[in-house]
Amino acid sequence: MKFLASTFLIILYSCGSSDSYRNWQEIKESKTLNILTVNSSTTYFQGKEGDIQGFEFDLISRFADEHGLKTNFIIKDSIQDVLTSLSRGEADIAASGLSITDKRLHTFSFTPSYFESYQVVTCKNKKRVKEPLNLLGLKIIIPKDTSFTENLELLQKSLPALEWREVEDSTSEVLLQEVWANEKICTIADEHILNLHRRYMPELKSVYRFKRKEFISWALIRKNKVLLKKLNQWFSQDDTQEKIEDLKRQYFDFIDFDPFNLKTFIMRIKKRLPKYKETFVKASKETNIPWELLAAVGYQESYWNPNAKSPTGVRGLMMLTRRTAKEMGVKDRTDPTQSIMGGARYLKKLLKRLPDYLDESDRIWFALASYNVGYYHLRDALALAIWQNKNPTKWYDVSQVLPLLSHKKHYKRLPYGHARGLEPVIYVKRIKDFYDILLKQSLENKK
Repeated sequence: MKFLASTFLIILYSCGSSDSYRNWQEIKESKTLNILTVNSSTTYFQGKEGDIQGFEFDLISRFADEHGLKTNFIIKDSIQDVLTSLSRGEADIAASGLSITDKRLHTFSFTPSYFESYQVVTCKNKKRVKEPLNLLGLKIIIPKDTSFTENLELLQKSLPALEWREVEDSTSEVLLQEVWANEKICTIADEHILNLHRRYMPELKSVYRFKRKEFISWALIRKNKVLLKKLNQWFSQDDTQEKIEDLKRQYFDFIDFDPFNLKTFIMRIKKRLPKYKETFVKASKETNIPWELLAAVGYQESYWNPNAKSPTGVRGLMMLTRRTAKEMGVKDRTDPTQSIMGGARYLKKLLKRLPDYLDESDRIWFALASYNVGYYHLRDALALAIWQNKNPTKWYDVSQVLPLLSHKKHYKRLPYGHARGLEPVIYVKRIKDFYDILLKQSLENKK
């Protein structure tokens, strides 16, 4: 049945492929490049300050800029939808983290690969295995009609008992969250995407790495040869390659992280915190936010590392964006004193900005969620809580619906769209844990 399904996809793409595409001259005359993509943390998403971000978004926007073109992003629900729409000529190009596969090459042309990765079987708290035989018995779920299927089909030739289930209208991002919540299931993800999510879900483990390297690229209709030539020329330029490396560092060079570990945290309380405690206390007096809570935020953000940098370009001990730093009067985000004071003032501002109807005892948790995911995504979650018959004034209730912001049937109804909604929930929980430990340490020191 899996072979028949894959064959059907090739037939479907081929039947859709016609002369209904725009050639390079038509694209130039329209002054707009139409791009198919999906909402995800590596392709196209709305950042916490409302700006559009994503590795794919930034990269293809630079190609368009160099040719004097505006970008029109057409957001689809799945990779299958992207490829079907492309085959019908509904856009000029697909930029959605696509792997080049034999089946896709039947229908599409691909640009030079700009990213290489491996696919990995991912489970929660399971040990790494070297032999595929050890995968038997795992309950593996994957998004339907993706390149993951092809790798599993290849492996199944030598392991006929290998089984998996394909999930309609899902993404790696959603399934990674499900695996994090349920140790009984596993999924497959691109290794760089797994690493991106391990910043907040370090319990996710790479259990098995497929041997075949994946080459990620943009796709276009095979007949659109002049557009392909323009893209190939652009990718061959040295400054394009420099831009690609810059974007890789921006989105995928993570700050050095470790799983939530009590022993490590206690050690850093002794070795790192004393350098910054006086500033946390000063910030507490100015903002009326407990210094232990501010310190807990700083630890969750950077592990008290003033030189920390995230995939989305936030920097410093309190991980401030450029916009927030400017707003808070921070000139050097890597200066720990400026960063701590700026982060504390920003958190105070978020507290004041929150709706008055929120439960007073929970306001700080709402503010921290906003610090992480952005104020507008938090407002979406409050609306979603009402639709889900939850209490939008209580953090517990809202924390139950925040993860739904990464599910398309929910985020498509919301003004600010897709967000990695599970992250602020984990973020707040870990800060609570760090805060509780720091409070206990403070009380011990006062005795």
